[in-house]
Amino acid sequence: MKKALKIIGKVLLWIFGIIVGLVIISAVTHNILKPIEKNKYKIGQTINVDGKNMQAYVTGTGEKTIVLLSGLGTASPITDFMPLAERLSADYKVVILEYYGYGFSDTTKVERSNENIVNEIRSALKKLEISGPYILMPHSISGVYAMDYAINYPNEVEAIIGIDESIPNQTKINKDAYMSPNLTLFNTLGILRDITYISPSADDGMNKNNYYSAEQVKLKKMATVWNSVNISVINEMNMVDTNTKELYDVKYPNDLPVLSFLSQDSVDTDNEWLPLHEEIISNATIQKIETLNGGHYLHWTNADKIAEMTKEFISTHLK
Repeated sequence: MKKALKIIGKVLLWIFGIIVGLVIISAVTHNILKPIEKNKYKIGQTINVDGKNMQAYVTGTGEKTIVLLSGLGTASPITDFMPLAERLSADYKVVILEYYGYGFSDTTKVERSNENIVNEIRSALKKLEISGPYILMPHSISGVYAMDYAINYPNEVEAIIGIDESIPNQTKINKDAYMSPNLTLFNTLGILRDITYISPSADDGMNKNNYYSAEQVKLKKMATVWNSVNISVINEMNMVDTNTKELYDVKYPNDLPVLSFLSQDSVDTDNEWLPLHEEIISNATIQKIETLNGGHYLHWTNADKIAEMTKEFISTHLK
């Protein structure tokens, strides 16, 4: 019996050693490949904001500037917004900013508060030497940052055009779950890369309308491996309740033109989604809601329609 237990113990020890060895190989491989891949596929321009590198993409030469701001955890905002940016750039200057922890930007441990994120956006635009006022086009959680920006710096924002954007009062109904910072181990140890190799992700509908090239689809998948559950994204997720609470019951400024593109899927699955957006309207003559068929990432499938309706809205409501 003792001999059998000794053999079992040795086998378990060997198994444990193999697992540890594989984890070390995974971590080393991932952390070597990540900076190489980022440098190889980098899009846009790198700017220094508060001592860290932030990535931006600028296209178009119009008199008015549209600033595209991504949803929470979007792995590669520049890639994600590219088809929409290309369509908007025919008439406007278009800027895509990648927050810290997104795309090709650095990560940061600086608190992901409304104030800090808005100041980072403002600093990035100044570094790009692009003056306002700006038309902010936020997707998802960036709707909260855009509202905060417009309220605190009204002279810098001439309109908000949201893409199924978040609104502050939504967390009165549903609080966001807390994410443990320990989840960063999945990134640090390269486990997400391993999972991608073993089990390629299913089609998420990103290229349903063939807006994206094969290279862009590949880049989005690679960025998911680079950026998922990094410390910046986790901290931002854990700040959602605090950031939205700061703006509870706040409406858009009465003189601010607003166009909200809401996802029909979001409206159908959440009975509060449309009413929550309606209740922050303060001036119905210049603040509109349009519902489009599609999922939360409306720009994946409605880039043409969003660009067309955006142009119409701007020409009608902005001088």
